[in-house]
Amino acid sequence: MAVKTLGTLSRGLRIVEVMATHQPVGLSDLARLMSEDKSAVQRTLATLDDEGWIRPTSDTPRRWELTNKMLMVASTALTTAPLPVRARTLMGTLRNTTGETAYFAMLEGTAVVVVDVAEGNQAVRTAVRPGQSLPVTSSAVGHALFAHLDAGQRAEFAVDPSAFLSDEDYSEIRARGWSLSEGFVRQGTTSLAAAVRDRSGHPVGAVVVSGPDTRITPEKYAEIGAHVRDAASELGGRPPSS
Repeated sequence: MAVKTLGTLSRGLRIVEVMATHQPVGLSDLARLMSEDKSAVQRTLATLDDEGWIRPTSDTPRRWELTNKMLMVASTALTTAPLPVRARTLMGTLRNTTGETAYFAMLEGTAVVVVDVAEGNQAVRTAVRPGQSLPVTSSAVGHALFAHLDAGQRAEFAVDPSAFLSDEDYSEIRARGWSLSEGFVRQGTTSLAAAVRDRSGHPVGAVVVSGPDTRITPEKYAEIGAHVRDAASELGGRPPSS
């Protein structure tokens, strides 16, 4: 039997998402951005304010911004969720082994979000932050994830079909266990990624090592790629050869 969802809760969650991008934002602009009734948005804002999720600014007319409660909840979630907890130690080890920034990103629908980062210990290094949304198209993360999805599942990401690699390329990524992106996300940066898969084999995220192409050179790809592959396999609870 289908369960009826709560429209008011959906509106509140959407307000949080829109406000995160446009804060501080006033009632009229928020209603316009959401294509929602102004009075309904106003009631939801009052509820979120009462519960401590948003607060008014000192502007006139009044505008709203998110409180730090978002960060508190996110921080707690990342320290209690099984994968991020296990990833923290692994990313530190991977950073120490390679000397470069190592991070773990997870799939959230068709988005990829960074959940844990161990920054490289070099002065010049790749900088990413927890909560950052990563581009999927043509990135090492995207290649690693798409290699373990069929054509229909890839199409759900609504990206330009020309961004996909050939079936032969995806087969090669699966065989060696890691993918590569040279300068796509940021010029002068090279990234290697390996998919983290659940027990059914479906990709749920990726382990990435990223750094300047002056240090991550082609001669080091196989070595670093093997470290990334093994970390992803351990995080997913799968043997490296699977």
